[in-house]
Amino acid sequence: MKGVLGITAAILFSVAGNMASAASQDECAIWLCLPGGFPSGCGAAYSAMIDRIRDRKPPLPNFGSCAVNPSKGSGSHMSFDWGIAAYIPLHRECVQWDWSGDSCIRYDTVPESYVRGRRCNINEDRSDPPYCTKTVRWSEVFIEDTLAGPTYYW
Repeated sequence: MKGVLGITAAILFSVAGNMASAASQDECAIWLCLPGGFPSGCGAAYSAMIDRIRDRKPPLPNFGSCAVNPSKGSGSHMSFDWGIAAYIPLHRECVQWDWSGDSCIRYDTVPESYVRGRRCNINEDRSDPPYCTKTVRWSEVFIEDTLAGPTYYW
């Protein structure tokens, strides 16, 4: 009888342990909503992602906690990457300087960009990397190592 109780307790503990690591439905929806930039109907998934970040977790749960993650090459293997980036907004840069008048005489417009893996550091009148205004976070979802939608920045 003690052996049966021990086996039953072991099964219950292993099932409870698996349930504790399972992601919620809203967390699993992040996998579908993030590649589309959280379109209409994805508010709960966006909130779940923000909650995960506040709890110092990755923005997406492990895909295996949402579904059976099949082997590579089956067309259904999903993964993600995420990190920080320095945001550089649209700006003008001097490309021709008039040294006699001590002024810029020609500018180029530079589109917005992100420098991944870097924080924006602003000290008095300079920023590093140059022209950055803030540090943001980013995430990408991949299906079979192919990017599924654009990079999502927040």
